[in-house]
Amino acid sequence: MIIETITASPYLTGAATAAVLLTSVWITSLIISDASIIDMFWGGGFALIALTTLLTSENTSLIGTLTGLAVIAWGFRLWLHLFTRWRREGEEDYRYQKMRAYHGKHFWWRSVFTVFSFQGLLMWLVSMPFMAAFYFGGDAALTGLSFMFLLAALGALYMEASADIQLTKYRADPNKAPVLTEGWWKYTRHPNYFADAAFWWCIYGAVVAATPEAIWTIFSPIIMNYLLVKVSGAEMLERNLKKKPGYDDYMARTNRFIPKVWG
Repeated sequence: MIIETITASPYLTGAATAAVLLTSVWITSLIISDASIIDMFWGGGFALIALTTLLTSENTSLIGTLTGLAVIAWGFRLWLHLFTRWRREGEEDYRYQKMRAYHGKHFWWRSVFTVFSFQGLLMWLVSMPFMAAFYFGGDAALTGLSFMFLLAALGALYMEASADIQLTKYRADPNKAPVLTEGWWKYTRHPNYFADAAFWWCIYGAVVAATPEAIWTIFSPIIMNYLLVKVSGAEMLERNLKKKPGYDDYMARTNRFIPKVWG
């Protein structure tokens, strides 16, 4: 009865999936004493929400299926990238080390709220557009505009993946320059974050173009955009990057977020 109630709504399916996943990841973090494993499950969580929605929704639609598959591809790629980085670094990220030191012996239970539940809530909110596609979609036709947004989403996925590859190769180069200014990094200081935000704007656009009833989910790309610029993305990283030699010059000639392809 409970399962039937949950699967009857894509919103409840997404919420239940996020809750089960983040609870499991929290328990695992206690066992291995590493809260930074949450990072890799950020992308993986979106993929899992999309997958469970695809498999359980009774109100299937072409736009829901296509956006769901796009999110699965985006989430799995990000999970694999962050999992590889986590295995390579071999220790808890400095952000969580600071939180652990601040909360002391209480961190184990406070992390439920400050780290895991909070990210689970954000994950669910950002997932709203493609969940709404299942809720409202039904027999909605895939419009030309929706198709264009889906193609743009795939382009953003390619840009994000290739920018991450460029950054990984740069970090592994023992003879690297002080600042990465090649490839996508020539046009924006954070091409991976820009592409990430663009992907979610495109998912939103694709859904709304086919199902205008989902227009209220605009808070989804806004939240992701804000996180990537102001919270855990560009602004936070640049507090340390500004200390690198040559970074001031790089900042002067390169936009922080939106690529500068002219001038």
